[in-house]
Amino acid sequence: MKEQRRNIYKRKDNRYEGRYIVGYESVYGKAIYRSVYAHTYEEAVEVLEEAEERVHEEVELQRLLRRQKTQQQTTGILQRAFSHDEMLKVVRTLTLQEWMIEWLEGHKRNTIRPTSYMRYYNVIYKHIIPQIGSYNLLELTPDIIQKFVKYLCEDGKNDDTGLSPATVRSYMMILKSALELAVDQELMIKNPCRKVSLPPKRFHKPVYLEPDECKRLEYVLLHTDDNPKSVAILLALKTGMRLGELAALKWGDVDFSNRVIHVRHSVQRVKTFEPEGPKTKLVVSETKTTNSVRDIPMNNGQYEYLKAYHRMVVADSWGNINENTFVFQNQSGSFIDPRVYQQYFKVVLKKAKVKEVNFHALRHTFATIAASKNMQISVLSRILGHSNAALTLQLYIHSITNQDRAEMSKVDWEYSA
Repeated sequence: MKEQRRNIYKRKDNRYEGRYIVGYESVYGKAIYRSVYAHTYEEAVEVLEEAEERVHEEVELQRLLRRQKTQQQTTGILQRAFSHDEMLKVVRTLTLQEWMIEWLEGHKRNTIRPTSYMRYYNVIYKHIIPQIGSYNLLELTPDIIQKFVKYLCEDGKNDDTGLSPATVRSYMMILKSALELAVDQELMIKNPCRKVSLPPKRFHKPVYLEPDECKRLEYVLLHTDDNPKSVAILLALKTGMRLGELAALKWGDVDFSNRVIHVRHSVQRVKTFEPEGPKTKLVVSETKTTNSVRDIPMNNGQYEYLKAYHRMVVADSWGNINENTFVFQNQSGSFIDPRVYQQYFKVVLKKAKVKEVNFHALRHTFATIAASKNMQISVLSRILGHSNAALTLQLYIHSITNQDRAEMSKVDWEYSA
């Protein structure tokens, strides 16, 4: 039997009375009650629920403000509101655009890497604000957010084509995170992103070079006059290091005594936010994630190759290098712009008669070769700087499958019907 509501009781005249809250006298004031009446308990429940529904939004708003006052959580935007009426007005009129800017500048800017800030900035100003920024926070519904997801999937690119499922998911993570904080600060009751369907993840097989292509590429790199960039490309092929990590590498990161390369930093492009001049600049920052901070052991070939390159650099600079000198530097003594590597890589590929791939394919090539030669997935995962071995296994399972097939061929048998 359904439990009876405590705010409905039978009067002396045999009618039923239901009491409900319509508001509060002030932030700390008493509740204001009204009553509904009916001849039966069931009728009273129905009438009471209709009455409560009519005032639900107003009452919830006032309850939010009461909790905020009690918990002294009026930070950020709400710090500008002092009286009950002013605070109520702010919550009612606060738009998603205002909140996204507050969230980005007031809560995220000083807690995330510059490259992450630039990505958040682009997503917010290019997509979220133009599409749904005019809605008040309290107006946002799962249906509105679902339509935004549809826009990203179908028209999210500049050429009016859709973004990839992975990109859509990353954009929605930003929006969901911002609205979660709004819920935590009691600016909203529920996060509408929680009930939204996102496009399914797609797995794309990594692009990598075949063994014969690697040999032709290595030959060209070893017989070129442009040493720094050629050495960097060959090192990427032999270690799986990311382009930004190679660009930021200093001689202090190369430990010849212990035959280890310490990966600690990466060159990243960030926004300048200056009204005049370049819109972006290159900076040396910490690596992509905490897992990206790693030590890569050098095998004999890598050790001898880097040692020979080091001797040449020392000779060319008359010994004027130290642990803060970039391993691959330009004529001004700074790191080489990653775009320069990418342009040079295209030239080298063409010269080696190898299909055109992006620089990141060198990382996939290293991992594919390592997996095919029975390197333990856990070890490969650490060398690549992945967050876990499961990610490495998912990316390079094709190599292991081919290896399994080759092993099974050793015990092949002939079948005849």
